[in-house]
Amino acid sequence: MDITKPVLLICGCNKYLEYLHAAIKRMQHPSWMVVGILGGGKTTSFDEKTSILTVAKPDVYEKLPAKLHAAYVWILKTWPACPGIFKTDEDIIFDKECLAATIHANKQKMYWGLTKSMCHEAYVNVQIIATRFVDKTLRPRHPQAVYCFGSGYWLNRDVLSLLEQAEQVYEVSSLEDVCTGYVMNSVCIFPDQITVPCREAPRNKELLNI
Repeated sequence: MDITKPVLLICGCNKYLEYLHAAIKRMQHPSWMVVGILGGGKTTSFDEKTSILTVAKPDVYEKLPAKLHAAYVWILKTWPACPGIFKTDEDIIFDKECLAATIHANKQKMYWGLTKSMCHEAYVNVQIIATRFVDKTLRPRHPQAVYCFGSGYWLNRDVLSLLEQAEQVYEVSSLEDVCTGYVMNSVCIFPDQITVPCREAPRNKELLNI
């Protein structure tokens, strides 16, 4: 692996493992290193054959912030020459050439994403997001933040050390994208929005074969 290239970090889970494998294959490109992430490991380990990083955090939706934080820290320490991370999910389809050109043109920016919004401090939406929680009794609050959500966002290498220091924030958060925005905003870093053609695809046989 060329550790001087950006990391395209694809978030997956063991429930949809076949989709993560398919996404890793689909998103191969000479402009980046592809890494898939799973939780549920006894220790953090990276399988070079599958390009999957398994972290020692629960593989459940409500622990997604802690899971992503562990991945950011591992990448920072393992590949310190990596210029940054573009985080996305296994069910997003991209125009890869456009994404590669966009990352190259904007890799010096600290934080940008394909979608961005402002959210106010409130309880996590029970009807939409909390239905994905394994622990159905959870009613966590999330902070106010200007954040990137949805299809994907970029984190410059220089902000990874900032995120590393925010471990406790990620441990007690339930929304990974809002948490990252909150940590960034705390040091006056706010995201840019940059458009790249992409779409969210349903998890079915078509997605496995794209």
